[in-house]
Amino acid sequence: MCPVCRARFRGVTTCSRCGADLTTLMSLAAQAWRLRQAARQSLNQGDLDKAQAFAEEAESICHTPEGKSLLTLSVLLFRTEPASKYRIQ
Repeated sequence: MCPVCRARFRGVTTCSRCGADLTTLMSLAAQAWRLRQAARQSLNQGDLDKAQAFAEEAESICHTPEGKSLLTLSVLLFRTEPASKYRIQ
């Protein structure tokens, strides 16, 4: 979603409605995606510490429902922080 006019995000670097530059937003979303991929890979390899760290960093950059689920899973598996910190329901 465009932070200026709230138009739907269409995967382009300029908002089609207001013309705002979305390059930084796209870069952050891509970085968060890469971190989530790294978290998934770490989970698959059994490295729960890294998985949680990657998932936390991704969520701090760009919150998504899928990212929250990934973070929840890594927290439940690793249990280094209280689950209540992440509002797990």
